[in-house]
Amino acid sequence: MDRKEHFKIIGESGNYIVINTKGSYEHHTHLKNYHTCELLINLVCKKVVPKTPYMRSSAKRISRDKKYIQKIDNKIRKDSNKTKYVNINKGIR
Repeated sequence: MDRKEHFKIIGESGNYIVINTKGSYEHHTHLKNYHTCELLINLVCKKVVPKTPYMRSSAKRISRDKKYIQKIDNKIRKDSNKTKYVNINKGIR
């Protein structure tokens, strides 16, 4: 549904905005690195769920594909149910 031609990157030196030109006003996100903007556009076009929470929320914001947004929501819900590993310090040797 979304292609690279549908996205526009605006900004300079640390303040970039990725806009989905086919979407409405809420289909934009703010990022700090130009290469991250390009990475996010590629992930959304290929429908790959990002690993970091901020990238997931950004991908959700700029995408217009309901199935892809649902896929991101499922991954967020799945990760929130994971048990976190904590290494317990048992003293100094």
